[in-house]
Amino acid sequence: MKLRDIMLMLAFMATVSLTAQPVGWASVGGTTDGGQGQNAVVVGTADELRQALAQNDSTPCTIYLRGRISLPGLLRVKSVANKSLIGLTGSALVNDRYTLDKDSTGILLFDRCRNIVLRNITFIGPGAFDRDANDNLCVSRSERIWVDHCDFQDGMDGNFDCNAGSDLITVSWCRFRYLREPWPKLADDTNDDHNSDHRFSCLWGSNDRDQRCVGRLRTTFDHCWWDEGCRARMPFVRFGSIHLLNCLYASSIASVCIQARFRSNVLAEGCVFRLGEDTRLFQTPSSSKPELRDYNIRFRRCLGADDHEERYGDADYFAPPYRYSAQPASDVEATVRASAGATLDITL
Repeated sequence: MKLRDIMLMLAFMATVSLTAQPVGWASVGGTTDGGQGQNAVVVGTADELRQALAQNDSTPCTIYLRGRISLPGLLRVKSVANKSLIGLTGSALVNDRYTLDKDSTGILLFDRCRNIVLRNITFIGPGAFDRDANDNLCVSRSERIWVDHCDFQDGMDGNFDCNAGSDLITVSWCRFRYLREPWPKLADDTNDDHNSDHRFSCLWGSNDRDQRCVGRLRTTFDHCWWDEGCRARMPFVRFGSIHLLNCLYASSIASVCIQARFRSNVLAEGCVFRLGEDTRLFQTPSSSKPELRDYNIRFRRCLGADDHEERYGDADYFAPPYRYSAQPASDVEATVRASAGATLDITL
């Protein structure tokens, strides 16, 4: 078979297999469709993946990940647009090195990117450790991002973080978990603020001073699952208008789930909370720092959490500006457990 025929076949299979579109913020004001099944390529090594995500490239491209791809450190993807990364069944992106060398940590960073789709990808890190390390996935200064049916495991600093004014993001049917115990402090670690359990999953907005985030970081978490091992940051939010739709919280070791911090506006709708007795559903800024007490948080029609509204500041509660249909909370747990994570059967 000629190369051109193979490419056409791959494009056709992508079209018929991956026709879904994101619900939520990634659908507002335009489309988030990535590579649209065009210019398909299959990669099986870190070098091939790096070449497929060449800097400053906006040509639509659909990249299929095959097998277990090991990365020696963070792959920084800069200024690309119109790309889809699709994990074939059984594939994974892996960096499970336990190291104090920051450059050797993390898996993927998208910086200044636009119209990016990631689906059916398993991210495997080395386990949590309280260092200034990289995450399994980070989105920075980017917009129109859809992350769907991905499985995030054992991020060293975090599983999936978003910062620096990124915007119009949907994270759907994703699973976040920690399968490994947190790493102990190393003998040569000089960090006196070391946290012995840094299984903190998702940080949205890295600090309270980043004015790039004002009015941005708008994100929908749709049918996501914070599973066993997650301790906190499910998510931790600054600035963003965050819609947690039909999500499942089921970590027996969680200390706190949703952390609504400076200028955050959070709506948890139709979610399910299956947690330990000592777990806090949410956390807001301390009254000892009144200048940071600017937040909104609501719980609506959830299981394991009463309807609740709480705010401090002048901002109104936000209403999602997109069409969606909330599943009854009584059905959410079974649905999410059956389908969240890298559960799509995609073969070529």
